[in-house]
Amino acid sequence: MPHHLSNATARPNRKRADCFPLATLLVFLLFAGGLAVSACACSLPVFRFALDRWPADTFRLLVAEQEAKEPGVSKFLRNFGADSGLNLEIQRTAEGPSRLLRPPHGDAAETTVWQGKVEERWLQSLGESPAATELVRRLLAGDSAVWVLVESGNSPLDEAAAAALEKRLAYLQQAIQIPPADPNDLSSRPGPGPELTVRFSLVRIRPADRAGEDPDTLLRAALAGPQSGLASTNQPWFAAVFGRGRVLGAWPAADFGHEQIDEICIFLSGACSCQVKRQNPGWDLLLKVDWEERLRAIGLAWEQSAPNTGAPIASPSASPSPALEPETVRFEPAATQPNPAGAGSPPPHGPPLGTVAIFLPPLAALLLALASRRRSKKPLEK
Repeated sequence: MPHHLSNATARPNRKRADCFPLATLLVFLLFAGGLAVSACACSLPVFRFALDRWPADTFRLLVAEQEAKEPGVSKFLRNFGADSGLNLEIQRTAEGPSRLLRPPHGDAAETTVWQGKVEERWLQSLGESPAATELVRRLLAGDSAVWVLVESGNSPLDEAAAAALEKRLAYLQQAIQIPPADPNDLSSRPGPGPELTVRFSLVRIRPADRAGEDPDTLLRAALAGPQSGLASTNQPWFAAVFGRGRVLGAWPAADFGHEQIDEICIFLSGACSCQVKRQNPGWDLLLKVDWEERLRAIGLAWEQSAPNTGAPIASPSASPSPALEPETVRFEPAATQPNPAGAGSPPPHGPPLGTVAIFLPPLAALLLALASRRRSKKPLEK
């Protein structure tokens, strides 16, 4: 009981009691700082954060020495450089056959996407098949995600899969809205590029008429990614592409219903909670496009077309083919929506929450140092 304690025993308890309010304040500030940082997480949708800030992973092409000596191949290798637009590096290998290696995925090492004989015509077509070019065009036009249906050749199955997906996408792009953004948060502002809106589209890749004459063979294998068996299946399957040609996943069309489509579209349109590319699902395609340059050009065209009033305008964007595009409903960017406090209301006074959070850790450290100094002085005062 307290009345049995000696003065010597009671002093440490008083010291702990004296420090308790300061320690409590310290924990509270650290906790508040954590909340403030999390509250300032980027509110850009996943698809736009990926388009703005996730460079495409690099594929690796190993060219057999014997094939590298052929005049056309040799010329291509000499002229190949960083300005090619391809997310590709090329190395020569003494041992054949030549191979195209997919970048590491998760904990898995590089895997072979293609192997065979390298020819000049094949090299020139890398990343520029008809479907790959259409994917790039749609992503730069502002599509939140481009869904790809790799057809089986069984017309009833293919048409049923396409119709079900198109109908659901038309609904979702009307129902989903861009997450609201804090206009004072620089990390939530989109970079140069197309209009920030919710829009989905569908690209259908038909089977080749004859084996060996399909320009999208390599794209099929890259779309399938780790699900390599899909590329050779006789059933239709889907892949969802966003950002700079990143595949979120690939799935058989059978039993792929509204729940799966909704989950994928809502995830891509939601706020980017994890800004680290490697901690997000997916793998990249081999595409021939200078993303930075193309996005800058779109942003520049947007600025030049803006009137002198300073009012925000919609960015120019190419219109995807209506035959493959669900009905589009455009939503205004969150930053241009009316202020909840009233039209024309000024922003709240005071620094943004993110700015306050920056000073919390140093303040907490200072309080901790003061508490330690106070504890060390008390025995001397007695």
